[in-house]
Amino acid sequence: GGYWLRLVEVLYALAVAGLLLWTGLSTAIRDWAVERSHSRSAQVMLYGGVTVALMTAAGFPLLLYEGFFREHAYGLSNQSLLQWLGDFGIRFALILAASLVLLPLLYLIIRTARESWWLWAAGFAIAFQVLAVVVFPTVIAPLFNTYTPLPDSPLKARILTLARANDVPADTVWVMDTSRRSSRISAHVSGFLGTTRITLNDNLLKQGTPDEVLAVMGHEIGHYAMGHTTRLLLLTGLVTIIGFGFVHLGYLAACDLFGGQWQVRKVSDVAGLPLMAALSSIFLFLATPALNSIVRTTEHQADLFGLNAVRKPDAFATVMLKLSAYRKLEPGDWEERVLFDHPSGRTRIETAMRWKKEHIADPDIRTTARLP
Repeated sequence: GGYWLRLVEVLYALAVAGLLLWTGLSTAIRDWAVERSHSRSAQVMLYGGVTVALMTAAGFPLLLYEGFFREHAYGLSNQSLLQWLGDFGIRFALILAASLVLLPLLYLIIRTARESWWLWAAGFAIAFQVLAVVVFPTVIAPLFNTYTPLPDSPLKARILTLARANDVPADTVWVMDTSRRSSRISAHVSGFLGTTRITLNDNLLKQGTPDEVLAVMGHEIGHYAMGHTTRLLLLTGLVTIIGFGFVHLGYLAACDLFGGQWQVRKVSDVAGLPLMAALSSIFLFLATPALNSIVRTTEHQADLFGLNAVRKPDAFATVMLKLSAYRKLEPGDWEERVLFDHPSGRTRIETAMRWKKEHIADPDIRTTARLP
């Protein structure tokens, strides 16, 4: 069902964009904004504010199904409807605020750069991605969760020792109250350029053994030690450039065919924003295998790093079994290659057992080895 939802999301986005364009609603909002201000930037802000609100409202039923009803159906959500709506409101406020700032800048780039707008806009988008990674741990994440320091304990000491040994600039471990929202377990070393933070969620502490927590933290610290944030920014940045080129060519082709009916002829016409959104959705759908492969490769590298750093293959394997509550454990080969942004549980357990086999003669592995 989750796979089909990816296609449904694209079709839904196309339907919403088509409704705005074919009914003339997009041009009506543009004309309304033009009447309210002579400033091009202010016009874009007015149009963007109204259109983002309308597109969010149109997509709300699908979001409600995916984020609330479906999560409850699989026993993964602990939220009431009111709590879920509160999180939705925060996300919408962030999207709206970002739109009011970024859309005027985007259309300024379009008007200034003209035919090469897509290349400059891609650079602008990449810069925003870097900013988002930097501010997420300290500005965005606390809007959704409460973060408290992990109390002093042998487990905390071992995590910080592991961090120091791999040059992670953190002097504490944070715990987020994920259990009030979800039963999923996770941890991460987030941040960039001085905002690095080690975080694990309270579900991991409640559901995992100390060895399992260490196995997960070894993986997450591996992402930092191997420079995966930079790697992902560079590789996804390349995909971003290709994506803007796709949007540029698709926009010109669509306007040649339907621009007269939509009353949209130029990329600089803000009434064409729904078309940009639709083309972006199509590209991201088509780019799913490439994006998943980029992330899945770094996850596999972090798995190996964690196994070498923590040396607890059995604990790593049992955590993967716990993750199977919401990640399919044994997909087909091509299913995993195309649709998974992490190695499957089967692949990760096999990796851990292969590592264990090659190190079974080591004293620490031989004395702690146990049957599955």
